[in-house]
Amino acid sequence: MKDQIRQLVCQVQSYPRDTQERQQALGTLVKQILRSRKICRPSKGQPLSGIYRDILEAVQKQLTQDLEQTIDRYSPQFISDREWTSWRDMAFKKVIDNYRLEQLALEAQGQKTHTKERLYALTELINALQISGKLYHPPGFSIDVYQDAVIRTLGFVFQNINVYNPDKGKFMKWVNFRLYVMLQEVRKELNEPFLQSQYNKVFRTQSDLKRLIKKTKLDTVLLWFQLILKGRITVIDQGWQVFYILIVLLNLSQLLTKKPIYVNTLLFEMAQASLPLSSTLSGLNKKLITIENIPQSEIDLPLSEKVRQYIYEDPDRLFQKHIRNHPEATFQTIALAYIDGKKWKEISKLFGISVPTLSHFYQRCLKEVAPKIKKYIQE
Repeated sequence: MKDQIRQLVCQVQSYPRDTQERQQALGTLVKQILRSRKICRPSKGQPLSGIYRDILEAVQKQLTQDLEQTIDRYSPQFISDREWTSWRDMAFKKVIDNYRLEQLALEAQGQKTHTKERLYALTELINALQISGKLYHPPGFSIDVYQDAVIRTLGFVFQNINVYNPDKGKFMKWVNFRLYVMLQEVRKELNEPFLQSQYNKVFRTQSDLKRLIKKTKLDTVLLWFQLILKGRITVIDQGWQVFYILIVLLNLSQLLTKKPIYVNTLLFEMAQASLPLSSTLSGLNKKLITIENIPQSEIDLPLSEKVRQYIYEDPDRLFQKHIRNHPEATFQTIALAYIDGKKWKEISKLFGISVPTLSHFYQRCLKEVAPKIKKYIQE
């Protein structure tokens, strides 16, 4: 696929700007890049429609615009897989805003439970949340703690989407508050030896189950079936029980590659149910659902996190101004690094730009955007 993309990039670059040939070649390149997309893929035997088609068409348009502006800067022979996948993911991130995420959530709520349509809608929603960049990400948490909290949050959303009430607040506010609570829970567990040891057992059991699932192959299932038919298994009832277990493991193995969030959540619950856990641990999900009784107005994120989230999301494209000859050093990236506690020397080393230049640029931009930030917070 990388070679095809390189060839298409060469083809686009060979045509003059604003020509029909260039636009056609660019369209082909966009389609090729989006073939590996993680979301907005049609369900088997069904055409893409509704919010999914809306998102895909918007991403195609966004990616076309992005490449039209930047593609001539690239040398085709040096384009890596990471580079072209970043083009794709950035286009999705720009398109998947809070409104579209809410539409995906409502679409999932509208599907009947225990149907393939419901599973499809929930999987699309979870993948969109991961791609969107809209998940709450405060400083001060290790990567392991944050990832653990995100997995639990996505699992909660997957299982409890009907708990969300659009009349009480925005969807992402609902999701991010749960992530905020999960972060506190994970941090608390790390500070309580008993809870930590219990969760370590759960995660070890979950990992063991996952390894067992990955090792289950079709050949093993067929071999066991043949042994039963040939009478090689002396205890028939137990033989069939093992066969059925292998079938389940094989199905989970196939599902793990397609729906990892769903399977990981299921394995976590299986591991949790297999251990005699404390009431504190087993009651976590119940406690989270009772939070729904709190009005959304009472669960706002801290002020500093609101500012960080606004700069990160940049819905009005206010924070993309960059230092001359350094397109990667935007006000957004510098401000986020500064808010996250990085020193000016660290930021200087990161971009290869002197501290005075960084500081002067930051202060100048801050004066320009401060009224907009203030207005956003007040609203």
